[in-house]
Amino acid sequence: MRSEDRIILIGKLGKPHGIKGFCYFHYYGSEASIFKDYKNLIIDGEQHKTDALIEKSDRLILKLKDCNDRNAAEQLRDKDVYISEKDLAPLDDGEYYLYQLHGLEVINLENKNFGKIDGILGTKSNEVLIIKPTESSIDDTERLIPYVKPNVIKDINLDKNIVKIDWPETY
Repeated sequence: MRSEDRIILIGKLGKPHGIKGFCYFHYYGSEASIFKDYKNLIIDGEQHKTDALIEKSDRLILKLKDCNDRNAAEQLRDKDVYISEKDLAPLDDGEYYLYQLHGLEVINLENKNFGKIDGILGTKSNEVLIIKPTESSIDDTERLIPYVKPNVIKDINLDKNIVKIDWPETY
């Protein structure tokens, strides 16, 4: 069971922009437009409200309500930015946030256990699941499995903590 006050890493603050407290923001999500819905951010365990968000070329520039000059923005440089899990937008049935896959068992169609999802790599074409072996897995091999639905990823069951994949044991 997951904690009700779980926080999700969504990005990192970069260098200041200008003199009024703006700073660059490196958003880890794929759609910057979704970030505009997040009004309550958590930085160093403290709540912060967004004041403004500017999209400039392919970069985001963020202004927090309590950050009003360049010196304050400099203090935020390289800080991780989180949101509360309860602030995430609801998803349709069959959709999942990638963080929800961490720790799930990965089993192929022949019921061979490959291990648990330990991380996710983002690539230009798709995400890749990093599967670490466990005591119950078929071997000690770390695997990289493409997150491609429905070709590879056949089923995700959060209640049973299982991801079912179409992937051969020997690949």
